[in-house]
Amino acid sequence: MTAGIVAITVPDADGTELADWLRGEDELRGRVQVFDAVVVGVSSNSAGVFCRSLFAWLRRCREARVSLKVKRSGAAEELELDCGASSDAEQVLGAVRGFLDKA
Repeated sequence: MTAGIVAITVPDADGTELADWLRGEDELRGRVQVFDAVVVGVSSNSAGVFCRSLFAWLRRCREARVSLKVKRSGAAEELELDCGASSDAEQVLGAVRGFLDKA
C-alpha cells in the first residue's frame, strides 16, 4: 500500500467547505488540511473513500469543478486531474489508485 497526498484546488473558493465535508469521513479525519489548497493524506486503500466523498460534494455543489494534484510519497512525479460533478468517479478513482500503487 502506497501513501501520498492529494492537493485539491477549488476555483473561486478557499476550500474550507470541501475540507469540512471531507473531514466528515472517518477514514479521512485527521488527514485533511487547508493551505493554498485542500490537502488530503491518502493511501490506495483510502482513495475510494476520498473519491466517493469528493464526488458527493461535487454533486451537491452542482457547478463546482476542482483540480487534483496527486503526489506519491517519496516520488517527484505528480498526477494532475480536473473533474466536476459529471466526471466519471470510477475513472478518477482508478487513476488515483493506479498512480499511488505505481512502483
